[in-house]
Amino acid sequence: MTQPEEIAIGIVVLAILIFIPPLRRIFTLLIRLAVFVVAVAIIAAGVTMILNDETIFEKPGIGQRVARFVTMNSAAASSTGSSAVTCDLEAPAPAPTPAETVRPRRRPEDETSQPQMTRNVIPGGVPAPLDDVFPELIRRGYPGIPRQELFKLSQDTVNSLGGWKIVDANPSTYTINCIYTPQYIKLQDDVRITVDQSGDIEVCSRSGLARPGTTSVLRYFPGDLGSNIGHIKQFYEALEPKMDEVYQQEQDKQNAKKPQH
Repeated sequence: MTQPEEIAIGIVVLAILIFIPPLRRIFTLLIRLAVFVVAVAIIAAGVTMILNDETIFEKPGIGQRVARFVTMNSAAASSTGSSAVTCDLEAPAPAPTPAETVRPRRRPEDETSQPQMTRNVIPGGVPAPLDDVFPELIRRGYPGIPRQELFKLSQDTVNSLGGWKIVDANPSTYTINCIYTPQYIKLQDDVRITVDQSGDIEVCSRSGLARPGTTSVLRYFPGDLGSNIGHIKQFYEALEPKMDEVYQQEQDKQNAKKPQH
């Protein structure tokens, strides 16, 4: 319930605004300024998400997407697509995992259901919520294709993308370090791509404003408006047709070896 003191304060403020025109004009100006700032922020966020092919209307839902887009400035693909997994580019590249003997290819249309069967563990050993699944962040795997070929196809994919530039490609660790520069906003983001022994392709992206030693005023904004998730999504979507072609060629070779009747 509203307390008498709160009602009295409201009446006093209202009276001041009514009978003291200068204060009323200042108050009105502040309201207009606040509305303008909010409108600009919404427009900027919308344009950024459109440029990065991201939206707040996909899984896991508007609330979780908005919260992530304004509070986190990095993203990393994982086995379950948890948004809680972040990108630490100062850490060494992830160690390769042992190759698996029997493992079907994970295709994009199959991956959306995969996170429901396992729980990812975020740094610190805390299980990630089962409903914290971003389809774009589900790690892609291409077993059966030589690691060297996956490494080369990953480089070819980066070179085919506008705004992407390879800074370093290390064939000994199968790691590619890239920089992404938007066309209209000259803010660079860092992307690391790593091919492991099992055929998984890890992708990790971090906003350039989160680099250690950054002096830009914008570094105080903790979010990325979905840009890093967008980079991971863009890479995987560009890589997928190349992988389809490789698998089709392999299938054609196998069919050619079959005896003709």
